[in-house]
Amino acid sequence: MSAKEDSMRIRRKLRNLPEKLVQAMTNANDENADDLAGVARTLVRQGATGRARAAIRAFSFGREGAVVDFGPLSKILEGGTKQRTTKDGKNRGRSPAFPFVNPALKATKARRRKRIRDAVRKSIRDG
Repeated sequence: MSAKEDSMRIRRKLRNLPEKLVQAMTNANDENADDLAGVARTLVRQGATGRARAAIRAFSFGREGAVVDFGPLSKILEGGTKQRTTKDGKNRGRSPAFPFVNPALKATKARRRKRIRDAVRKSIRDG
């Protein structure tokens, strides 16, 4: 099953859930995205301009979910770069890896799971 088919199947199931449960899940997803973005902002290496930290944002799409954008510099910071040279042969150096996305995911994993689990339990219990 492709990711698109899987996503469509999940969306169909969510449409059939009671509105209270959907709202609880939506709120929990939004909180998870904000939490993940906050931890990533703390872990990202602070440069002279602060662009990498300022670029990390969380977006909510309501029932469709939430997305965390780690910014345009995240790939370079997360994985580092190899030795680079220009066409003229000038050395542009290399950059070591400064991981912050995966450590943020790992640090928030238990909280994110608990938040979703608690939201589902509370909405089911409250009926």
